[in-house]
Amino acid sequence: MNTTVADFDATLERLTRHGLSIRPHIILGLHYGKFLGEYAALEMIKKYPTHALILVILTPLHDTPMEDVDPPPTAEVEEFFQRARIAMPDSNILVGCARPGSDYKKVVDLAAVSAGLNGIAYPAEGIIDFSKTKGLQPSFYENSCSCGID
Repeated sequence: MNTTVADFDATLERLTRHGLSIRPHIILGLHYGKFLGEYAALEMIKKYPTHALILVILTPLHDTPMEDVDPPPTAEVEEFFQRARIAMPDSNILVGCARPGSDYKKVVDLAAVSAGLNGIAYPAEGIIDFSKTKGLQPSFYENSCSCGID
């Protein structure tokens, strides 16, 4: 792909200028499970009035070049969630459906609630009850992760 960071920035600017609702996604760990440009992407995106920022996590899939790559450590994901919330305090920030499952998913989803993110696509078991203990009132939507928030 020959797209540059400047191309993405220009696209966000153009979409904003024309009044479109923008819902960018950042893939955490896209560089073979390591963080590389995620914080730069956050800095770029926070300049624009996003309807929602969607955070997804590298999920190694069978028969792909990254099938044996570990996803980023959950502690790094948790830190990113916290820093994203601080960087974009008035924005909707959601965890999208693309993330590893099992125990990894539960740790990440707990971190999302604890960091004050606004939503989780297909939350892990126990996350709804956990969010209620934090005084939250979960809402449920039958659509894409970036469309389920007003």
